[in-house]
Amino acid sequence: MLNSLQIKNIAIIDSLEINFEKGLNVLSGETGAGKSIIIDSLNFVLGKRADKTLISYGKDSAQVVAFFDISDCKKAQDILKEYDIDSDDELMIKRTMTQDGKNTCNINGQKVTLQMLKELTETLVDIYGQNDTAFIMNPKTHLDVLDNFSQDKIIPKKINLLKIYDEYKETQKKIKEFGSSQDIAKNLDLYEYQIKEIEEANIQEGEEEELVALRHKMNNSERYVEAISGAFESLNGYSDMNAVTLISNSINELKKQASEDAQIQELVDRLESTKIELKDIASSLDDMVQSFDFSPQDLQRVEERLSLVRLIKRKYGDSFEQIQNYLNDIKAKVDFLQNGEQALKDLEIDLENLESDFYEAAKDLTKTRKEVAKELSSKIEKELAELGIKNAKFEAKFKEIPESGIYFDEMDFLFSANLGQPVRELTKIISGGELSRFMLALKNTIANLDSINTMVFDEIDTGISGNIADTVAQKLYKISKNKQVLAITHLPQLASMADANFLIEKSVQDGKTKTNVTRLENEALIDELLRLIGGINSKEFGRPHAQEMKKNANELKKNI
Repeated sequence: MLNSLQIKNIAIIDSLEINFEKGLNVLSGETGAGKSIIIDSLNFVLGKRADKTLISYGKDSAQVVAFFDISDCKKAQDILKEYDIDSDDELMIKRTMTQDGKNTCNINGQKVTLQMLKELTETLVDIYGQNDTAFIMNPKTHLDVLDNFSQDKIIPKKINLLKIYDEYKETQKKIKEFGSSQDIAKNLDLYEYQIKEIEEANIQEGEEEELVALRHKMNNSERYVEAISGAFESLNGYSDMNAVTLISNSINELKKQASEDAQIQELVDRLESTKIELKDIASSLDDMVQSFDFSPQDLQRVEERLSLVRLIKRKYGDSFEQIQNYLNDIKAKVDFLQNGEQALKDLEIDLENLESDFYEAAKDLTKTRKEVAKELSSKIEKELAELGIKNAKFEAKFKEIPESGIYFDEMDFLFSANLGQPVRELTKIISGGELSRFMLALKNTIANLDSINTMVFDEIDTGISGNIADTVAQKLYKISKNKQVLAITHLPQLASMADANFLIEKSVQDGKTKTNVTRLENEALIDELLRLIGGINSKEFGRPHAQEMKKNANELKKNI
C-alpha cells in the first residue's frame, strides 16, 4: 500500500507531500490544476521513462520519494531479499533526476539501477489512465489475461506442459549429439583420442607455475652459482681472510685475557655464537651451489614438459579443474555413444512418446482455457452491461488445434458493443469510450487475482455520467475493499464514495504558479462535491443536494 508521496521540483510543484489512506482515495480539482502532475510524479518514482522537462523551471533537479507498506506483499519482499536490500514492513523508494539527464534510484537508501527499481515497483502499483491501454490492445497479452483469471486451474497445467516440453527439447539435443552412425564412430574416435591425450599428459595442479620457476632458475644458473659461490668464499672459503677464520683468530686472541676479565669472556661467547651461525649459512650456500648442477638436457626436458602442459591447457581448459571437468564430460559421452545404435533408437522412441504426451497435455490445457474463457466472457459482459454497454458480446477466439505435434495456444479477444453486430478483434473495433469502460470491467473482474495492492485510475470516468457514473463509483469502491485505490475524477458520485478526498488546486504565489493538495473534510468536502455537481453558483439549492449525495454514499458503502 502507498502510504505517502513526497514531490519536489516537479513541473509547478515546489514541494508537496500527500499521505494516502487504505481504501478509496479520490483526487479532484479544476482542469489544469495539476492532477496529471501527481500521476506523472508517481510514474516517475515507479521507474517510468521521463526526461528533464519534468523538472521545474529554474531548478537543477527533481525528486520524488514514495513510502509503501509491504507487510503483505511477498513478491516485493522476495525481490528485496534477492537484491540483498534490508527491509522491514515499510519500503522507501527515491528517484532523482538532474538537468544533465542523470537519474539516481534508491531503495531503502541503497542505490539501484532503474531496471531493478521497475522490477520491484511492478509488484506494488498498477496504474490505468485514459491512454494506458497498450497491454490490452496487444493480442499477445490476451492469453496472459485469461491465464491470470483462473490461475488455480490453468497454471498447474501450464507447468506440466512446459516440463514435458523441456524433456522433449533435451531428448532432441541428445539425438542431435548422436547424429548418424558415421557421426557416432567419428565422435567416438575423437573423444577416445582426447581422453588418451589428457591422461597420458597427466597434468598436475600448479605444475605450469612450478615449471616456469624451474626454467627461470636453470636459465639463470650461472649468475646464481657465481653469486652464491662468492658469498660462500667470503664466509668460509679457502682464503685465510674468510669471515669464519677471522672470527676464530679474534676468539683465540681474546681468550688469552678472558680468564682475567668477565666482559671479555662475554664477548668471546658472542663471537662463538656468530661463528656457528656463519658456518651454518656457509653450509646452506654450499648446498645451494650443489643443487645447481643442471645439464642442457635437463633444461630441454623442462621446456618440452612446459610446452605439453600449455598445449593441453589450450585445447581442453585454462585450469587444472577445467581440464578435469572436460575429461569427465567426454568420458560420459564415450559411455553414452558406445551404446550406439540401440541408444539412438531408444531416444527416438522417447521423443515420439514425449511429442504424444505434449500434444495431449496441450489439448487439455486448451480445453481448460476455453472453459475459463466462457466464465471470463460472462463476467465481462455482465460488468459491461452494468456500465451501460448492455448488448456487449465478449469472446476468446483460439487458433485451430492441429491433429498432432508440438503447438502452443494463440488467442485473441473478440468484442461487439451493439446488438446484431458480429464480434470482431477487440483491438480493431473497440472505441475510446468503450475501451475505458471495458478496462474498468476487466480490472473489476480480475482485481483480486494478483498480489498488487495499489491500483491507480487516472480519469477512467471521462465521458461517463448519470446512472453509469453511480455504477463506476460503486465498482471502484468495491475494488477498494480489498486493495488501495487512487482515483483522479470529475465525478461527484465517485468523490462522495471516497474514504479520503484530496483537492488539487493551482494558485499564484510570489509571481509563480504552484500546485497544492489539501485533504478535504466535513464542509470543505461538501464544497468540492457542490463544485463537481456544477451547483457552485446556486449554493442555496445545490448544497443540500451535495450533502444528501454524501449521506447516501455513506449508507451505500455499508452494504458493499
